[in-house]
Amino acid sequence: MRTARARHYLMCRPTYFDVVYSINPWMDPTKPVDTPLAIAQWERLREVYLNLGHTVDTIEPVPGLPDMVFAANGATVVDGRALVARFRDAERIAEGPAYHDWLRDNGYPQPRTAAFVNEGEGDYLLAGDWLLAGTGFRSDPRSHDEAQEYFGRPVIGLTLVDPDYYHLDTALTVLDEQTIAYYPAAFSPGSLAVLRRLFPDAVLASAA
Repeated sequence: MRTARARHYLMCRPTYFDVVYSINPWMDPTKPVDTPLAIAQWERLREVYLNLGHTVDTIEPVPGLPDMVFAANGATVVDGRALVARFRDAERIAEGPAYHDWLRDNGYPQPRTAAFVNEGEGDYLLAGDWLLAGTGFRSDPRSHDEAQEYFGRPVIGLTLVDPDYYHLDTALTVLDEQTIAYYPAAFSPGSLAVLRRLFPDAVLASAA
């Protein structure tokens, strides 16, 4: 039986959220964005987190960085240490320094910026003692060794093969230290075998 625990989140208000470029299959600049609706939904989510007893910090959004709202991508934080993202796409590169500065000023005195492309907790998820690490579309596989050396935790590399699931967190979520849920078709055969071996009781998702 899973036990709820308080968590610590960082959120970025979608003040400047928009879709003005396309760097994944879900982004269509021809479709309008309802910014007031996005802000209302964000405010509601933040309220839910707070009412459940979680801690929510916020980072100031930066004009011209519409994807900064996806705060999980900004860094990987484990055991009080922060490895700041290095984004693949030019449109997002400036997010890295913004998250670096916030972390430096908010309890993480020596955050390190990744040397290789590493899209933060979009591709890195802590599951018990392991750090599950995605690659295939965004994060460089060389970033896996870098993360292991930095955090001192075993990193399990997982290769994504479906471009609709370009970040690990679009295909896998950690429910507790022993349990994950994932979409099998998003992973390479070898990575799928690893997941089955490590998490035999995982919740398997199916296509909608």
